[in-house]
Amino acid sequence: MKAGELYLLGKHLMELASQGMRDDADPEVPEIYLVLISVLVEAPDISISELTARTGFAQSHVSAAVAKLREQGALRTRPDPADRRRTLVTPVDGLIAAVAQRQQRDAEQVLAAALTELDPDADSVADRAARLVEAADELYRLLTARALGVGGNSALMPLHSLAEEAAGKPKK
Repeated sequence: MKAGELYLLGKHLMELASQGMRDDADPEVPEIYLVLISVLVEAPDISISELTARTGFAQSHVSAAVAKLREQGALRTRPDPADRRRTLVTPVDGLIAAVAQRQQRDAEQVLAAALTELDPDADSVADRAARLVEAADELYRLLTARALGVGGNSALMPLHSLAEEAAGKPKK
C-alpha cells in the first residue's frame, strides 16, 4: 500500500464510520461534533488536548466545537483540579445514554454491511470483516498511544487506561 492509498483508505473509513454513527432521523450536524461526542461518551472527563490527540482535529477546531456543544447544553467543561490551565470536558448524562447506543455500534457490523455490497456470501463477509476490524483495532490503539505520547505496552491497553497513563492519573 502506498501513502496515497493509505490516505484514501482513511477517507473511506471516515465515511463508513460517519454512516455507522448516524440514524436516518438524525439532524445534520458537523462531523466533528459526532466524533467528539463519540470519544467523550467512551472516555468522559478528558482535556481539550487529549480530545485533539484522539481525534486528529486541530485544537482550534476542537475548542470551537466544544464551546458550541457546551452552549447547546450537550457538554460540561471545568478546570482540571490538577492543572487549572487545562479544561476537562464531559458529556451531560442524558447525552451519554442517547448517543452511546448508536455511536458505539460495532465496527464489524458497519464494515460487514459495506462489504455485503461487494460479496453477498454472508459467511465470507463476516469472516473478512472480523479480520479487518481486528487489524484496524490494533492500528487504532497503536496510533492513539502514539498521539497521546504513551509508549511501551500501553498500545494494547483499554482506552481509559491510555488516558490515565497519558494524564499521569492512577489506575482505578
